[in-house]
Amino acid sequence: MRFDPVAHERSLLALLIAVVMLGPFAVDAYLPAFGLIARDLATSEAMVQYSIGSYLLGTALGPVFSGPVSDTVGRRPVLVWGLAGFGVFSVGCALVSNAEMLVFFRFLQALTGSASLLAGRALLADLYSGDRLSQRQSAIMMVMVIAPMIAPVLGGWVAEWWGWRWIFWGLAVGSVVAFVASFMKLPETLDPSQRQSLHPGKVLTGYVGIVKNPVAMMYVAALSSISGLFFVYVSATPFLYVETYGMSVSGYAWLFAAGAALAGAANFVNIYLVGRIGYREALLWQGLIAMACGALMFCGAFGVLDRWAVYAAGLIIMPLLHVIGSNALTGVMDQFEARKGIASAFAMSSRFGVGMIGVAVVGVFHGAVELRYGLIFFVFAALAGISAQMAVRWDKSR
Repeated sequence: MRFDPVAHERSLLALLIAVVMLGPFAVDAYLPAFGLIARDLATSEAMVQYSIGSYLLGTALGPVFSGPVSDTVGRRPVLVWGLAGFGVFSVGCALVSNAEMLVFFRFLQALTGSASLLAGRALLADLYSGDRLSQRQSAIMMVMVIAPMIAPVLGGWVAEWWGWRWIFWGLAVGSVVAFVASFMKLPETLDPSQRQSLHPGKVLTGYVGIVKNPVAMMYVAALSSISGLFFVYVSATPFLYVETYGMSVSGYAWLFAAGAALAGAANFVNIYLVGRIGYREALLWQGLIAMACGALMFCGAFGVLDRWAVYAAGLIIMPLLHVIGSNALTGVMDQFEARKGIASAFAMSSRFGVGMIGVAVVGVFHGAVELRYGLIFFVFAALAGISAQMAVRWDKSR
């Protein structure tokens, strides 16, 4: 029997948390095992790194199709069957025999899994808006930080004792559990009167409407830039911290977990701030912190405070990803009464598309990892901060 999403809000949030947590586990759990994967598949760590890029590509492209579908058939079927696909392709990742297959199955894993993430975001936007939506997104993110806290530690432990393939078997099991729970309990939240046509012309008009909205685009820019910054961090730091700075794999995992713990605290603070001053004012301050973080990393890249500036700036990334992400996404969704699936799809595709660009830029640029990481980090942080300021100021002036 399915529950009423309003009367049983906690049950709904718990179910969405279970769905959303699969994403961070899929990205973070196998990071400490890069070296093991490369040796087992007889390839370079750079080739294994492409599996992050392919995952981001799948996550960026998937919502483009699943967003309009969710506006037509509803949120529930898109979320449920996206979980099924994620599970199937997680098994594919566990069974690969070469790096090219891993890159390919990671793409398909993300393509299907992103449908569930999108449907969950749109589902919340069907029920809430404004500060209430931002607070509930932060509540989900506050619990969800458990994933990046334990994923690298758990993934490293699983890889060391049982082999890296069991990381993907674990993701498959998790998706099955989430699929069964969602299939049995998840309600439909899209009102029949809000359902939209799936005609290509209508879908294209929906996307064009977002591009023509300057306020929405600035919120998307803030969301995308901070996401790109995070994936630059994920892509570069396993090599910078472990290979260049000599940090142990377990040390890296614990430092990553510390950033996740800070993200949990930041989400709690964001819920309080949004309740007091609103999500727009909170986003203004968070944009300033992003710019300050970029300046700190710029100093570290050029030897000022050396690796300690790099470590400190890196620790701030995950908190900023969560709070700027929650508030900027709320800003996007608040611009549209209907087609929230398309709005969520555009935001999600943009953030992961920019993340993919960040990963590619880190790999393409030559020179010391520390310097290129610091410079790219600085650019993304500045873009996140500036676009957050512009989004809020333009929104308030309308």
